[in-house]
Amino acid sequence: MKRDLKDLADLQQFACEFLNHYPKGGVFGLKGGLGAGKTTFVKACVAELCRRHQQAVPRVVSPSFVVHQQYEMKPPVDHFDFYRLELSTAESLIEIGYWEAFDRFSHHGAFVFVEWPEKAGQQGLRLTAEVSFDFSSKGRVVHWG
Repeated sequence: MKRDLKDLADLQQFACEFLNHYPKGGVFGLKGGLGAGKTTFVKACVAELCRRHQQAVPRVVSPSFVVHQQYEMKPPVDHFDFYRLELSTAESLIEIGYWEAFDRFSHHGAFVFVEWPEKAGQQGLRLTAEVSFDFSSKGRVVHWG
């Protein structure tokens, strides 16, 4: 699917529509260049999940330097950023807690967002879907599915 995003309001609307397609959670690979909107999309998804479940919205920050942020909410949300990593072995995903997050999705309907999933190479992340953000003349365009 493809969606044009002109501004932040469009991104928030897209997050609502996206979550409607995955009500039981999932593991989502987020692709796109630096500043393309990956972390902003995660923020919008977390805010929408909190609104739906009548919870306070946590402070969502980019996991660029810490690699993994976990938000203890209902449903749980894990946010990874693989940009600075070289995940050359299966053990490296264990070390950063990826498979624990995957289990939260499998057993508790968690949402797992992975920025730069391609950095994992051939490690088999078992993604539910990929979301790609690109710049366009009108703002941003997102492809997903």
